[in-house]
Amino acid sequence: MHVLITGGTGLIGQALRQKLLAEGHRVSILSRSGGDYTWDVAKAYFQPEAFEGVDAVVHLAGAGIADKRWTEARKRELIGSRVDSSALLTHALKTIPNRVKVVVSASAIGFYGADSGEVRCEETSPAGADFLAACTQAWEGSISGVEALGIRLVKFRIGLVLSAKGGIFPVLCRPIRYLVGAVLGHGKQWQSWIHVDDLVGMFRLGLADETLKGVFNAVSPGAIRHREMTQKIARAMHKPLLLPPIPRFLLRLALGEMACLVLGGNLVTADKIQKEGKFTFTYTRLEDALKELLHG
Repeated sequence: MHVLITGGTGLIGQALRQKLLAEGHRVSILSRSGGDYTWDVAKAYFQPEAFEGVDAVVHLAGAGIADKRWTEARKRELIGSRVDSSALLTHALKTIPNRVKVVVSASAIGFYGADSGEVRCEETSPAGADFLAACTQAWEGSISGVEALGIRLVKFRIGLVLSAKGGIFPVLCRPIRYLVGAVLGHGKQWQSWIHVDDLVGMFRLGLADETLKGVFNAVSPGAIRHREMTQKIARAMHKPLLLPPIPRFLLRLALGEMACLVLGGNLVTADKIQKEGKFTFTYTRLEDALKELLHG
């Protein structure tokens, strides 16, 4: 299989690329820079040859949600980078002769809002009512046009991705390593996480299984509260948590509206992907995931 990955220079794209290459597939990266082919979403430009001989597309493109403070301009950029890249991809698939049979697109559990409290979020649950939910709804809606082209579409609503090679996990570990780790806010917020290897496995299933389509939550069945997650990480690192919880108002002062990313949480279920009966999680317990992430 020849797989084209948009935005494939990031953590998930590189992990997926390595796995697919190891399995004998051909993988190409379509990115602003550092890829095999180039596109410029702002200018609606892409290299047409990027789609030659491609059987499947994995769509990961989008500006990092936590990379910068959420000004109004940044919010427009976050939505635009997702909607416009999806529109450009759909346009390319519509206008360039190709043999693409499936698009597997990233989405996020932010669909349910930054904080859905104690509600169990399933794929049929309603969307949230905040910026994060609006951004994710627009993201999912913008890629849905590929279905009208007769292309199978799979969307994975991704939770907190744990990887030793980047992303949020090293950020969580760093203050704990230097004895300045602390619980954020009241600590009761749910953290729906997934080990990067399981996430890669889901994307591989989405590419290979011709019966799989629609929206799936990409989270481990082992959701955990923030306080317990922080404690388990500290325990796995053999470090104490010496500081008291960081008050919510301080985090809001420091991060602005973006503080919802650490103060909120979602209890997201993995029931649907499990009921398909075609995917088995390697990591359902945080303890097992931490052992692999910290000690290999």
